[in-house]
Amino acid sequence: ARRGLWTPEAARRALAGCAAVSAGLAGACSPAGAQEADAENGVPSHMASYSFHLLTAEPGDALWELFGHNALLVRDSATGHETAYNFGLFDFGAPGFAARFVRGQMLYWADTMPPAAMLARYREQDRRVWAQELNLEPAQKAALLSLLSAAVRPDSRHYRYDYFRQNCSTKLRDALDSALGGQIRAAAGGLESDTWRTHTKRLTSRSWLGYLGIQLLAGPRSDQATSAWQDMWVPMKLRDTLAGLTVTRSDGSVVPLVRSEVLLAASGRVPEVAQAPSLAALFLLIGAATGLLFVILAHWAVAGGSRLGSLAFGASGVLWGLFCGAVSATLIGMHWTDHEFLYMNRNVLIFSPAGVLLAALFPVVVVRPATGAKAAWIAALPVALSLAALGLWALPGLGQDNLEWIAFAVPVHAAVWWSVARAPKLQERRLAAADVRIGTAGWRTRTARRASAQPALSGDEA
Repeated sequence: ARRGLWTPEAARRALAGCAAVSAGLAGACSPAGAQEADAENGVPSHMASYSFHLLTAEPGDALWELFGHNALLVRDSATGHETAYNFGLFDFGAPGFAARFVRGQMLYWADTMPPAAMLARYREQDRRVWAQELNLEPAQKAALLSLLSAAVRPDSRHYRYDYFRQNCSTKLRDALDSALGGQIRAAAGGLESDTWRTHTKRLTSRSWLGYLGIQLLAGPRSDQATSAWQDMWVPMKLRDTLAGLTVTRSDGSVVPLVRSEVLLAASGRVPEVAQAPSLAALFLLIGAATGLLFVILAHWAVAGGSRLGSLAFGASGVLWGLFCGAVSATLIGMHWTDHEFLYMNRNVLIFSPAGVLLAALFPVVVVRPATGAKAAWIAALPVALSLAALGLWALPGLGQDNLEWIAFAVPVHAAVWWSVARAPKLQERRLAAADVRIGTAGWRTRTARRASAQPALSGDEA
């Protein structure tokens, strides 16, 4: 089994070997332990030796690593002890994991782990890791440590994961904000930023499978405007936002929240993409090429009368129809899960259930091209629905960022409709051409027979 963003088997062995140490560190770090408290303010006196560092790992190669990761390092300079609090743990091999994933009910958990092992793994993956020391007062350190210690207790470590609102980064953000008395949310909550989709597009742009899948499944809720506070679901955005914030201390002074920032692990990897790509033109080109292929296959099959062409044309139409039907069934089925950001997905207009009907009719059209005139009405429905999706995209405030899929699908749907609608005429043209060939062959045969029937002239007659 693999454990989420920290999943290698080596890490599992390291965690097993360090379990007792981590538990001891958690106990030693707990402000509820047998530490003497400052009688004046109730803050444990040993908090002055503690420092808190936000660790941010930039994107890796695996799909779940594309969004980065973070953890909170707690270090006690008096004892030399340090541990990292990680909220991004999950287990692919856990019973029922796949079912919970489909239902949108995944369980993640928090735990402590040795920072040295984490850094070694990220260096092995060639991922940059940054450490930001946070400028906290002793009372804030005690509050934050109390929250972290409670979060890794066996009875409270599990939580319902949500990719935008409840993940490794938002859990750390919320804990820091609580320890700071809400100052992070107050500073970042009103700052308009991007959309949920903006960051998914840019961070998956180097993984074509992840990009296509997420952009196909994400619904219009993913296009809602977000604040800088909400954008901190991305670990790198949490790092960058905290780096620019100031906080007010108990004495009224204003100080930067981040005291220092260092690079713990360098990398030769290209940094994350800063802007979400616009690939509508590329999708249009691919859609046009796919549509052209349908037209060529239709001519080959119907006009050319090729059996191989008929097989290729029919199979292509069936596969396209089944693909559209499968996508629409998936998008509709999402409404019976907890994946709220996938609801009301207008891609169901682009890849509609009408594809199933088209898949059923295509073999009929291939065998009996004359039925194409009636089947064209069904083939025209996906074209109309895709154009409706384009109209909704163009409406201000109501659109879903799915222009790329519209640009791909419209040429394909149009080509399929044209191929089906033109099938009767293509067949007529083939039959007419066959009649001409037969007539020409018959004329030549009759001419040859008449010529051979005439007697040859003798020399005297000549």
